[in-house]
Amino acid sequence: MEEIDNCFPFVHVPRLPGKPRSRGLTTISDADLSIQEARNLVESSGELIDYIKLTGHAALIARYPVDWIKAKLDIYHANQIKVLPSGASFEVAAIQNQARPYMQRARELGFDSVEISDGLIPLLPAEVRISYIKFAKEIGLEPFTEVGRKNPTTPLDVDETIATIRRDLEAGAKKVTIENSDVALLMKTDPTPICRIVEAIGIEHLVFEVGPNAWPEMTVWVIRSFGPEINLENVRPAQVSILDGMRRGMHRFNFDFITVHGGKV
Repeated sequence: MEEIDNCFPFVHVPRLPGKPRSRGLTTISDADLSIQEARNLVESSGELIDYIKLTGHAALIARYPVDWIKAKLDIYHANQIKVLPSGASFEVAAIQNQARPYMQRARELGFDSVEISDGLIPLLPAEVRISYIKFAKEIGLEPFTEVGRKNPTTPLDVDETIATIRRDLEAGAKKVTIENSDVALLMKTDPTPICRIVEAIGIEHLVFEVGPNAWPEMTVWVIRSFGPEINLENVRPAQVSILDGMRRGMHRFNFDFITVHGGKV
């Protein structure tokens, strides 16, 4: 990580990994940021962001011009930020039997990654899910997958979830995201299933969605439970610097560096 000529070099806070990171990844949701807002985001927080997901779902499919998307991708790529389209847009393509053309087009446009999910549509058969993961890799996209449902009525089945995650990783998934709604449901009742999944899979292979539900409580909980170098996504642009402070135990939601660790690095 490039050394920064910061204002108080004699005062120390916990350090976090610099780019390129393999752990402690942060994925930001870009829901209709303008080109200028994208520039402002990378100017203020570019070194904190690893991935940006374009989450203007309908606009991504029907409204954004190609030149505008490519201009935005150029801004993010110039700052070592990879970009992927939203999982909801993939699910529309999948339910219309257009998943492969969708992924091919994403690659042509310059996207780096793709989210393969079925949180809203009928669950994809295992062999179909695996084929999508392998196809994404073949055409040069990083496949991220997701487990869980957008509006769960019952907790995740731990054994089934572990089996799905292992299958995805073996097929070539970069990492597997645990749906925000499922974590929110379990965090309030019994977080043991989440801890079992982490123990079985390894924190480095997982991503937690910490928004939109249960922010900031969920973020504080996952950082305290699994450490500051956990991979997190569904973070809003205005929350990037807040999250950095939370990872370091230096924000009002989580001042653990001072109150628990006594300011000792």
